[in-house]
Amino acid sequence: MVLVVTGFVSACFAPNATTAAATTWCGDRSSIVVLGDSHSTGWGLPDYTGNGDYAQTEAGWVSTLKRRASTEWGTVTTVLARNGATAADFHPGGRWPETAAAIDTVGDLHPPLVVIALGGNEFAQDMHPARFDEHYRGLVHEVSRVSPRTTVLLVMGPEMGARLVPDPTHSWNAYVGVAEAVAADEGVGLLDLGEYLPAGGTAEAEGLYLPDDAHLTAAGHRVVHAAVWTRLSMWCGA
Repeated sequence: MVLVVTGFVSACFAPNATTAAATTWCGDRSSIVVLGDSHSTGWGLPDYTGNGDYAQTEAGWVSTLKRRASTEWGTVTTVLARNGATAADFHPGGRWPETAAAIDTVGDLHPPLVVIALGGNEFAQDMHPARFDEHYRGLVHEVSRVSPRTTVLLVMGPEMGARLVPDPTHSWNAYVGVAEAVAADEGVGLLDLGEYLPAGGTAEAEGLYLPDDAHLTAAGHRVVHAAVWTRLSMWCGA
């Protein structure tokens, strides 16, 4: 299953002409900033040693991206991620200092690329999609405001098989729809991992998710890395 999905990732991203969304990244791969939640911190993997924040792991997709981009492109990757984070946490007043200062960090670094990998916790909490849109769209807008040169890639995770409320009313597709609208309106890139990973808790998801049906195993992280790496390496047609 994993080999099939990983192979499919490469097939989906044939080299295309440079898009407006990727302009800076195509000419400068010196640095990346990742804004994310527990899917980005590496939580749940056997060698995760963080305390709710990002920690280097062998298989985590962000860790793998960080190592590989450094080796192949000389890229410096800054990871601002917290377990349980939502898009609201990356605005001033967010729950953790490193997330609340994210916009200032982007403004200081002016990175060629910012990857925003959020939305799962809003779905888990059954946050109203309109509220998610406000926080998510505002984050993208602020990143672009403080660093107009920055290419932005939105990464929407696969659908988790667990929720934090007993009777949720909003489907995962509602949150993906927000990301699609924001990407179109703001002129940024979007990678929907639901195209490469099945939803948690389904028969097809065996071996890709931890027992909580929400977080990924090492195999699941490898699929995510393959999708993200292929997008970043082939976005510019090379």
